[in-house]
Amino acid sequence: MEYRPPYPGARQAVSARILGIAEVTSRVTVIKCMGRTYTAAAADGTVHLHDRTDITSPRPFGSARPAAGSWEICDPRGNRLSHTQDLLEAVSLLRQAQWPPRDQVGSDAPTP
Repeated sequence: MEYRPPYPGARQAVSARILGIAEVTSRVTVIKCMGRTYTAAAADGTVHLHDRTDITSPRPFGSARPAAGSWEICDPRGNRLSHTQDLLEAVSLLRQAQWPPRDQVGSDAPTP
């Protein structure tokens, strides 16, 4: 089935896909997820993730290391959380493990 724009001259639909952790390079990749801003960059075979929501106080968020055809996701303390190949899933795992965000502790942020 071919996509047809809703009216003549409308832009074509943009296809979306999930970025894999292996696609992250040394150039910073910005990820916006669940109202927060994260960055990912590769160095020495490890992908480092940072929470950049508060630009005055960026925080280490976690890392991903290659492991048996997948990526091992670790929090900033080095605790292994899970394995995945998707960058968005890695961010979600880290976010869940660090709830509530440190910059929201003591605020009116909802708790699960």
